[in-house]
Amino acid sequence: MIFFWFFYYLILIFICYALSNLIQNKFIKYFLIPIVFGLFGSIWYLEPGKDEIAPTISILFLELSIIESNGIERLLRPIISLIFFLELISLIYYFTHKRFSKS
Repeated sequence: MIFFWFFYYLILIFICYALSNLIQNKFIKYFLIPIVFGLFGSIWYLEPGKDEIAPTISILFLELSIIESNGIERLLRPIISLIFFLELISLIYYFTHKRFSKS
């Protein structure tokens, strides 16, 4: 299972790196990359009360396609929390880097 998570995040980091090379505008780059990483990088429990975890986006697709739902809100919380945290770090880095690089 460790190999899956290692390769999953390695591929995700490579995708974010490739996306950052495609985007020319620095502000959009610092704004979009944390959203992509937060959307695909967040993990959560497959079912409430179980120990198995999976990427949240895959569980979200599963929840939208089945009849018996465990609640989409439980999946949106980790996604939104991780995106908010990464956006905050990214924007702080962007503005401090912009401030100190001009002086």
